Amino acid sequence: MDQNISLKLLAIGYDPAIMQVVERLLNSHAGWEGIAALTREEGLEKAGSGHYDAILLCVGVSAADEEAIRQAVSHHSSSTKVIRHYGGGSGLLENELRAALDHQ
Repeated sequence: MDQNISLKLLAIGYDPAIMQVVERLLNSHAGWEGIAALTREEGLEKAGSGHYDAILLCVGVSAADEEAIRQAVSHHSSSTKVIRHYGGGSGLLENELRAALDHQ
């Protein structure tokens, strides 16, 4: 991993326009590397193929999808936090992430 990257983040959500914004917001923070997945399958594939500090569950992710993602992540990496993100802009996103990661 790049030494300048302190947080590697995966955001899973099903609205391409919103996820483009979420990905841009994640990458606008110094030291954060964020990527987006637009389907449950893509999210599971990406979650299983690398280490992420946190996985954000965004727009459209159902309770069933959330459970499947949480189970897959728990088998792959016990240190990855799975966080439900409800929107609200970069300040809220940053606060959600920092609060969840501070409670490791």
